[in-house]
Amino acid sequence: MYRVFLVDDEPFIMEGLAYLIDWERHGLQIVGKAGDGAEALEALAGEPIDILITDIQMPRMNGLELIRSVRELQPDVKFIILSGYNDFDYVKEGVTLGIENYLLKPVNTEELIRTLTGTVAKIEQSVYKEESIKRHLEIIRDNLLYRWVTAAIEPEELRNREELLGIRLGLPGYVVGTVKLLFDQEQAEPAEVSSRAETIAAVRMYCQRTVQSYGPEQAVFADLEGDLVLLAGLNDGDADRIRFVRFMAELQAAIRERWGLPLLATVGEASKGDASAHRSYRTAKRMQDYYVLAPHDGPLVYEAAAPTAAAEPAAPAQAELAHFCKLLSAGKKDEALAWVREAFARLRETEGLAPSDIQNTAMAVLAAAVHHANLMRQEHEGVISDYKHLFSQVVKPQTMQELEELVERFVDRVLCASGAAEREYSPVIRQVLLEVERRYGDELSLKTLSQAFHMNPVYLGQLFHKETGETFSDYVNKYRLAQAKALLVESNLKTSDISVRVGYTDTSYFYKQFRKYYGFSPTEYRNWSKLGGG
Repeated sequence: MYRVFLVDDEPFIMEGLAYLIDWERHGLQIVGKAGDGAEALEALAGEPIDILITDIQMPRMNGLELIRSVRELQPDVKFIILSGYNDFDYVKEGVTLGIENYLLKPVNTEELIRTLTGTVAKIEQSVYKEESIKRHLEIIRDNLLYRWVTAAIEPEELRNREELLGIRLGLPGYVVGTVKLLFDQEQAEPAEVSSRAETIAAVRMYCQRTVQSYGPEQAVFADLEGDLVLLAGLNDGDADRIRFVRFMAELQAAIRERWGLPLLATVGEASKGDASAHRSYRTAKRMQDYYVLAPHDGPLVYEAAAPTAAAEPAAPAQAELAHFCKLLSAGKKDEALAWVREAFARLRETEGLAPSDIQNTAMAVLAAAVHHANLMRQEHEGVISDYKHLFSQVVKPQTMQELEELVERFVDRVLCASGAAEREYSPVIRQVLLEVERRYGDELSLKTLSQAFHMNPVYLGQLFHKETGETFSDYVNKYRLAQAKALLVESNLKTSDISVRVGYTDTSYFYKQFRKYYGFSPTEYRNWSKLGGG
């Protein structure tokens, strides 16, 4: 609602205006009234308004004097004059003062409404323009600050852009804090995505206001991951950083209480000099990984002392994973889930544990379950329809308990789906699937299999498609590619050798099929898996 103030020394005029027009319908609200200019000016000293509607001839201070004085107090106010005098000099001076319209009494209601509608449109256009400029400058500033803390800007360019940064260069040191809102990462509806964006914007505005209490040298921006980054200057390195850690703890508690959101706050190292601000940002981001080890109410703070390395590898050994795969193949759900729980229990007892140890364990178990699902042809049932989404869940900030539950849910889902699929197949098709599993690296065709089963190849193909939802050739192709994926991760064989081993004599055709089904080349997948899945 835009705020309107009425000024007239004739009370019935003001009351008439108040009741003749549906102000709310036009996005307007009358916030005050006065009987003369002096009274109005006194009221408007502490009352922000958008539109002033005033008479000209009034005691103590006339309308034109009032307009001049109000313009000094509130430069953006729009003015509409109502007058019983058709005096050209008044009209001329009003135009000079930039009024929206000069209306004669008795007021024509329709003309006043048209004037108000035009005035509102002008205000909205001005507001939109200001917001657009402000947003454009904010984007430029975010980009500059992000380039600064990622060491992607030359010192000379940084100095030339200092005015846009909102924080002085040349301070003794800097410290970075991050705020990550831990929304549920499951894919959301568009309305929920929009709501999240509004929440992030509101939290950012709150951080921008609140961080000013920390000190004059600070800036808030959003990085490419959507985290809010707070950059603060340090005059006394250790003392100021302690104060900043305390501030981040208070900020984290305030955001949690105000919005009821789970969030993660971190603080990086205290860096010295402009060029080293990126070190504080890098260590602040690195601390986000440690949420899986030490989730608590306060911010995770970087300490220079490196953690002690684990005495033994924390991730499951190949022999242990092989046993887990056998449990999956045998459909022993309870034992497989117990194996997952034991693997995470060992992690909790490991000294010097790093976040990567936990993530690698989760990745290894999920990869084994995905491989089993591939063998059981569960893609069409949606069990593993989005690899990237599944594995991205592993590296998001969450507790070890949450990560363990994610793995258990997926393993349970895979085994439930494979049990259902197994029950649906007829004995003949089950035999065909078994032959594919045994001989996928050889020449396979419906013709040779139909001869072994004493069946017509066309009928066998129709039966296979009916029960699996796929043609025989598509099924064999996907099965071979699933085996290739496993070999790319578990072996050091050359890609060309893997191609032959899984049944492709033409390596280029193997490359095309692999990219078609998985979205990346065999080499890209191997490199991706070595990095932990992303």
